[in-house]
Amino acid sequence: MNIHIAEQLTKSQMKDLKILYRDAFPASEKKPFWLIQKKQREGFSEILGLINEENRLVGEIITIAWQDLLLVDYFAIAEDVRGQGYGALALRLMKERCKGKRLLLEIETPDVSCENSLERVRRKRFYQSCGMESMEYHVGLFGVEMEIMTCQCQVSFAEYHEIFVGVYGKYFARNVTQIYFEK
Repeated sequence: MNIHIAEQLTKSQMKDLKILYRDAFPASEKKPFWLIQKKQREGFSEILGLINEENRLVGEIITIAWQDLLLVDYFAIAEDVRGQGYGALALRLMKERCKGKRLLLEIETPDVSCENSLERVRRKRFYQSCGMESMEYHVGLFGVEMEIMTCQCQVSFAEYHEIFVGVYGKYFARNVTQIYFEK
């Protein structure tokens, strides 16, 4: 198994990436794809494909960069290849790619009673097995409670919030709130 991160995608790969984006994330957590592409043109976001040896898109990583922070905004592996190590390999490649930046991501809070609570717990365990650790706070992201995980660094809520102020503006950022601190 081998993959690489591609910045330039073929039309077919981009089509597959959009389908994966549409299918992998709940509607309440998705930004319009045109907005992601606009932020890419402005230099804030990257839309990256995870390409295997057969030149097939097996995953996607969509990032937002702000100062020394790199937020993995969306990360998904194609459903038919999940559990084969692509996710862990992709995160290792991202860590290498973003040396000098503080890498962070959001996950749905696993300790909330909901339909997909087991999936949330598995997701958190996966990120922990890849060396990610939870910050002491949770956030409300457009009404969805999320936990912030980082790669061996600290990111305060103020720094996290500044990503949204800087990239999307104060009006958008008012929908990003701190929920509480863990003990």
